Amino acid sequence: MVYNFLFHRVSPERDPLWDPMNTELFEKCIKYISKKFKVVLAEELYLQGKIDSKVKYATIMFDDGYKDNFEYALPILEKHNCKASFYVVTDCINENTPTWTYIIDYLFHHTKQVIKIDNQILKNLEAFHDADLSTKELRIKFIKKLKPELKKTDHKIRNRVIEYFQKVYNDVQIPKMMMNWDDLKIMMNKGHYIGSHTVTHPALSTISSIEVLKYELGASKNEIAEKLGHESLTISYPVGSHNDQVMEISQKLGYKIGLAVKQNISNPEEHSLFDIPRIELYNESWFKTKLRINHTLEKIKKIIRYK
Repeated sequence: MVYNFLFHRVSPERDPLWDPMNTELFEKCIKYISKKFKVVLAEELYLQGKIDSKVKYATIMFDDGYKDNFEYALPILEKHNCKASFYVVTDCINENTPTWTYIIDYLFHHTKQVIKIDNQILKNLEAFHDADLSTKELRIKFIKKLKPELKKTDHKIRNRVIEYFQKVYNDVQIPKMMMNWDDLKIMMNKGHYIGSHTVTHPALSTISSIEVLKYELGASKNEIAEKLGHESLTISYPVGSHNDQVMEISQKLGYKIGLAVKQNISNPEEHSLFDIPRIELYNESWFKTKLRINHTLEKIKKIIRYK
């Protein structure tokens, strides 16, 4: 069995939009995981062809490419001699802008603009028509409901909505918070793995166009090869979104591994290499984090659901 642990941000600084895992908690996680499991790179483990069923493996993974991975997570990983895989959104690295999932939150939390929403922009999202966005509290309430729906909605509609709010909330300066290619080179030279998280972080299963899918999957792979001299064999699906078409195209483009989320342990005998589950960890209490690491929390949830 393989416990694939997924992180995003690690920082001692708090962020009310998306609170990074505190550095102290992250170090506790790495120390605990290192003692309890055999920690290996996912790419080495899954591509070696044989996984010992008697060994409890763990892999450490990061999605998106945030700068705090380099500033805070990397020194802790090095201190405990743990190698990790970092899956980056290439446009975010090139432009030093966070993913759309962060941007859309940031806009609604920081704008001073009061607008009347254009219902045409929210076509097929009728539940959000005529929303009152006159106060910060109402805007935050609105985006908390809208963002989960955007992850599921058609790719073209989602892009149109994001572009619209970026245009109307033009008083907001989006923070610079991503790693750069030099950071990634340093990490790679230290033995960490750099893989793909697409070009723009779309929910891949919502894309109907094969050409767009090929671009998101292929262009990111090509740019990593160009900038780092290294072929990415792993695609981490943004927001865990994938389907049979996404997996098929990924394989055709030369990927060997596809990463989902699913909060589950990976069983190589059951899970396809293009549908590998991961256990995401958050900035929570150490007690709850340990429950997640040991996969106890999901077992408890299942028992409660079946009762």
